Amino acid sequence: MATILIVDEPALARRLASLLEQRGDRLLEAADGEDALRIVRAENPELVLLDILMPKMDGHEFALRLRAESGRIPPRLVFLAAACIETGSRDLARACGAERLVTKPVRPEALLAVINAVLAAPRPGPGNPLPDPGAIATSVRLIASKLYQRATELEGLNTRLDLHAANCAERLETARAALEQEVTKRLWAEKELTQANLRLHDKAMRDALTGLNNRGYLEESLDRETSRARRSNQPFGVMMIDIDHFKRCNDRYGHAAGDAVLRAVGQYMLSLARGEDILCRYGGEEFVVVMAHASPGTVLERAETLRLGVQKLRIECDGQRVGPVTLSAGIAMFPDHGENGQAVLLAADAALYRAKQAGRNCIVAGNASKPQR
Repeated sequence: MATILIVDEPALARRLASLLEQRGDRLLEAADGEDALRIVRAENPELVLLDILMPKMDGHEFALRLRAESGRIPPRLVFLAAACIETGSRDLARACGAERLVTKPVRPEALLAVINAVLAAPRPGPGNPLPDPGAIATSVRLIASKLYQRATELEGLNTRLDLHAANCAERLETARAALEQEVTKRLWAEKELTQANLRLHDKAMRDALTGLNNRGYLEESLDRETSRARRSNQPFGVMMIDIDHFKRCNDRYGHAAGDAVLRAVGQYMLSLARGEDILCRYGGEEFVVVMAHASPGTVLERAETLRLGVQKLRIECDGQRVGPVTLSAGIAMFPDHGENGQAVLLAADAALYRAKQAGRNCIVAGNASKPQR
């Protein structure tokens, strides 16, 4: 069983330990040259593995101090050296009395073969001469020259890497700025497209003359209001409104005056609307109001307020007073007068027809036989 000391090589020691333990050898570790000298004095290992360029104490100083110890056979030395300084290191290793020099990085199996060969060789006696200082100085100068050359090469490589990194960073920044600009353009384009689509949808669903929603919007809304009313178990009312004798107004005052009447009635309806109400121009002189979460009494009260208010409107066209204007309205409720929105709308239209038959300027609610005046 051999005792082997490895200095300042914890990673290599971990890989080498299992191989040595399999055959019963003992592996010791030292953090630096000073620690290694202390262990050598205490444990007297047969072999020391150390790097030539250790911190605090390099390999040749370790060898000098080890050989200066009197009354003991020094352990055998195996130097480790990086490949970039291998040439000068071999001369230094021989000058310091080392038996082998191993180039790093080294596989544990290859290092184990070196250890076996060194331990199998005859052990040197205590009378070996001390390392020659002149030879050591020459070897150190060779290593220093090699290190300087390597450092110069590394400095040049580092400069090229810095330049390359700066160029890459500049290109990345340019690409990032271009990408950010492109993303911004795309976001703005998407936003403008979304707004344009909303404007087109709004235009498609709104009556240009009165500013109210149109019949297409009403048809969408009725299905939505029906589903909402079923979920909440709340009624909603539908009011079908017609401007009385509108054709007579057009014939007497002209179509421009008729448009003025439609606009005035539409704006007055908007002034009375709640936020959840849906107001539509159904076609010609007909309007529809959908009132969510409203009782029959509330819908009837709104219709009466609208009827009385329109009679008081002062409508003028080209300096001429138009009117007075009166309304007729039919009211139907969901679910009392229909199982869906379209059915309720038909019921309101039937109630409006009865209001006209009753002489106009009145309101008929649902299946009521008497108009509300």
